[in-house]
Amino acid sequence: MIKYVNITSGTTTTLITKGGSLSGRVRQITIANVDGHQADNVCLFLEDETASTSTDAGNIKYYFFKDVDIPYGTTLVLDEKDNIRFDSSLYHLRIVTQNASDGGTPSLTVILK
Repeated sequence: MIKYVNITSGTTTTLITKGGSLSGRVRQITIANVDGHQADNVCLFLEDETASTSTDAGNIKYYFFKDVDIPYGTTLVLDEKDNIRFDSSLYHLRIVTQNASDGGTPSLTVILK
């Protein structure tokens, strides 16, 4: 499994959908800030559907990390040692991106392997 995602707005993006065709048997996640200006703030988490199928304050979230600033020109790498595998029949894998510290929109490339 390899999935490539470009994110160019401050939003919540579902990387792996609960019950979808991609499994949670993730070996590596890379998140590259290709913005070229400022750090981009990101959160990576698992989310159930307690309150809603879309991201919702009432849903239970399990964070890999929260509010991490990835400097421009930098790639954050998570691998199996970081316990990134999960049961995709129970959870979505989602990333929240926020506008860059200079007020611009994020520009990130996410690769799941």
